[in-house]
Amino acid sequence: MSSEHGEVIFGTDEEKPKRSRAGCCLRVLIRTALALLAIAALAAAGVGVLGYLAYDRITGTGAPGEKVHVEIPEGATGRSAGQILSSAGLIEHEFMLRGAMHLDKTGKTIKHGAYELPKGLSAMQYLELLDKGPNAVFDAGGIPPERRLTVPEGLSINQMAALFDDPEAFKEAAADPGLRTRMGVRAATLEGFLMPDTYYFDQKPTPREAVERMASQFEREFAELLALYPLPADYDRDAVVAVASLVEEEAKVDEERPLVAAVIYNRLKKGIPLGMDSTLQFSLNKYGQRMLDADKEVDSPYNTYKNAGLPPGPICSPGLAALRAALDPARENYLYFVSNADGRTHTFSKTLEEHNRAVSRFRKEIRVQRRQLKQDTDGN
Repeated sequence: MSSEHGEVIFGTDEEKPKRSRAGCCLRVLIRTALALLAIAALAAAGVGVLGYLAYDRITGTGAPGEKVHVEIPEGATGRSAGQILSSAGLIEHEFMLRGAMHLDKTGKTIKHGAYELPKGLSAMQYLELLDKGPNAVFDAGGIPPERRLTVPEGLSINQMAALFDDPEAFKEAAADPGLRTRMGVRAATLEGFLMPDTYYFDQKPTPREAVERMASQFEREFAELLALYPLPADYDRDAVVAVASLVEEEAKVDEERPLVAAVIYNRLKKGIPLGMDSTLQFSLNKYGQRMLDADKEVDSPYNTYKNAGLPPGPICSPGLAALRAALDPARENYLYFVSNADGRTHTFSKTLEEHNRAVSRFRKEIRVQRRQLKQDTDGN
């Protein structure tokens, strides 16, 4: 619109307050935006400072102070180990130890055991100490019984399951297809692949947690044995573990384990049935009982009196000594062994004639023992 003097007027008088309010709103928006940018900048600076402080607490070099006794249980994760250090007042938060593990590029690990750790160090320094290994005496007595699990050598999965409130859950976990596939176990269960040991947990373990811990421990221990006793790339691990399980059940003293392993391998090479009561005990679940001649006629793939070769799989969980014997058997030509009258040691023979003489001597000694026992009983 034009005035009579030719001036151009952009809007009416009513529109001028609107323009004024719009300008005011724009200025408010600009000031708000600038304020938000300033706050964001300050926040970023604060985060940067906090990040630097956290990084320094993780990777810096601290001054050692008063020592604190801590115990890292077997199988502890970075999180659980960090929680232990945090509870002991060594680090502010468990994530600091995990942060150190993430930043470390040298492959440091946390080794279980007892430590005397000084206060005042960084998380990276604590990781270095935990990687070196325990430096104090482990006090297992301080760990509540429900957080301890002791699995003796030579137990089958069924026998292990009896250690738990829910045996069926343990058996189910030990047959988990995913876990068996991960470990490369061909059998229907992890029989033989659960490492006997005493385990410590942060809390009472579930059957699944126990199975996974024992399976992981087996993998670590077996890998270490293979480094000491390397085998051909095409060796059958399942067969080695099956042999170890037989050694575990048949041998009672460590020095005889390599000899029992030698007998097993020698008989396998010659195609002679192993003829071992331990496989029948597993098949019939007849533990702690005398095996009868009728038991040797049972129709089972685990009957090593009727079937040549190894049983279909391990018959128990062997310990380190038995696994070592299976990987490094004695260089002997023994084909037979029979228990001595002491119930612990054996007499080993290379020929059937030698073996029969040993059996005859064993039976004579047993008869003498039984006669003496009867006399002592009657005398009382």
